Formats: sequence, structure tokens, C-alpha cells
Amino acid sequence: MKRPFVQAVVLIAVAFVLAIVSNAIASRQRRLVLPGYYPSATQVPPRTAAPPSVAPPIPAATATAGEIAGATQTVATTTTKALTTTPHPASGHPLPARGERALPPARFAPHPDKPYVEISGADAKVLHSNGALVLDARRTSVYEQGHIAGARPFSVWESDIDEKVNKLYEERNDPREQLKPILIYCSGGDCEDSHMLAQKLWGVQFNNVYVYKDGFPDWQKRGGPIHTGSNP
Repeated sequence: MKRPFVQAVVLIAVAFVLAIVSNAIASRQRRLVLPGYYPSATQVPPRTAAPPSVAPPIPAATATAGEIAGATQTVATTTTKALTTTPHPASGHPLPARGERALPPARFAPHPDKPYVEISGADAKVLHSNGALVLDARRTSVYEQGHIAGARPFSVWESDIDEKVNKLYEERNDPREQLKPILIYCSGGDCEDSHMLAQKLWGVQFNNVYVYKDGFPDWQKRGGPIHTGSNP
């Protein structure tokens, strides 16, 4: 009994060492981040500056039919002028053009008082069609198998996540840019990766973040445009 127990302990120790070595030499995107080694995955950076003041949206209960119609017409007009779409080569669905984006509907107003707002697939499609930045919080290997067209890989558990968040902040360090909507998703269901990423973005002053609560499986069911590979 004693000898098999010792052998089992030795085998477990060897397997553990090999796993550590394998992880150490893995690429940055595929490296497993161990608990304790990368605690910032679940931590929110302190907000170092007060968020810019934002005019509140028209409350749904008091908005008149004319105000709602006017807001809808403004969005439609802005979208027509600011966006030109091209079909995705694989799916045929239109993709938002690069460059200036259309303003989102009024219900997607910034919310500096909370890290994120959970939204449905219908609202996710509205944001996507209006050119909102989309971030995929799943692991890169899963992202490459299929992701929302135009989404950027931002796996919260990979070792380069802080680097990606800081780079995004450099891209959008103007307070006006930080008020633009950002859509985050993962695998839906019990997956919390999108919520964790939203918390990190809110910590660096992004004040208009939305979590697609049903995630990629729901996007597939809705027939949304999908892309495979390492590029958005």
C-alpha cells in the first residue's frame, strides 16, 4: 500500500511541474493565468478622476411621442451620413464601416454611476449595427472558432488583458471617446467573464459599457454576423 501511494504522489508532482513548465513557455494569449499569480483579473482599478457630467436621457415615462420620433429620426439620419456598410464575405451580413460612428439611440446614454448595464440580443444587434466597439471576453482559442463579426479578443483570464485595457484607454483617452458605447460578451449562461471585463473598463473611466448577458450562443441563434479566425 505504501509503495503505490508514493508512486502516485511522485506522478502527481511530476505532472504539476510539467504543467507549470508548459504554461511558462506557452504564447502570451494561450497562457493559463494561475490564481494568486494574476489577481488583477477580478480587481477593479481605482477611478482616478471624476467622470464628466452627462446630460440625462429623456425618461421613458415622460417622453412625448414627438420627442421619441425626433430622436429616432436623428439616429437614422446620423447613421445614413456616418456609416457605409459592406457585406461580410462569409455571411453576407452588413458590417459597420471603420471611421466615424453613428450616435446610438438615446436609451444607450452613458451611465458613469455603474460599471455596466446588461442588455438583450436585440439591443446588442442595435449597438453592433451602429458601430459600437465589441469585445469578446472568452479565451482566444474559443474566439478563433467563431465570434461576433468585428469583435476584438479581450480574454479576461489571459496574461495580456491589462496591456489590452491600457492600450484601449490610450486609443480612447478623450473623455468624449470614453462615453461611446462598448459591448462585451462571453458564452452567456453562468459565464461571468464579460462582467469582469466590464468592471475593469469602468475602472479606467469607460462610462458606457454594456454586457450582452446571453452571449455568443444567443447571437448565433439570432443569425448575427459571425467571423472565424484571429482577426475581428
